[in-house]
Amino acid sequence: MKKIFNWQVLLGIFLIVLSSVFYLVHYAVFRDSHHIFIYLLGDIAFVPIEVLLVTLIIHRLLNEREKRDMLKKLNMVVGVFFSEVGTALLKSLSAFDSQSDKIGVRLIVAGNWSEQEFSMVKKYVKNYDCRIAINRGDIEGLRDFLVGERRFLLALLQNPNLLEHESFTRSSMGSISSDRGIIAQERFENPANG
Repeated sequence: MKKIFNWQVLLGIFLIVLSSVFYLVHYAVFRDSHHIFIYLLGDIAFVPIEVLLVTLIIHRLLNEREKRDMLKKLNMVVGVFFSEVGTALLKSLSAFDSQSDKIGVRLIVAGNWSEQEFSMVKKYVKNYDCRIAINRGDIEGLRDFLVGERRFLLALLQNPNLLEHESFTRSSMGSISSDRGIIAQERFENPANG
């Protein structure tokens, strides 16, 4: 059976009783019930406006703070991904791109880059036409790397903050499933080994 009197209900009852006590003390001192009821009605009339203000303003402030905290955590998770797996994965994957030398030169970040330079590189990367040649890189090395990092990647996906960053989540899931695709391709090409 659920507890009916949780702390919020008890607090509400306490505040109503305390308010009643103050009204009784006011009546005992001034003997003016008309004055008490006029202010009581005015206070009750103002309650919807108070609720509106509290709901809109405080709720928005709390949501903004929660979103800011979540983005901090998400940035930490993305940072951990790149320090543990992402940088090595990008280096390994770039070996398969026949044009990786073109984009590599553009991605060397100088310490004094402006926002405009970052925006230009972001646009360039977004429009980059990647040319994958499966025979250029070390496919077995890539598979071994992904298999070795599978636990880390799966643990990363369990982080609820990642749900807010859809493209990063899709990339992480793609990294996890890539090793299975490589193994399946090897079995297809070499049925005697599979």
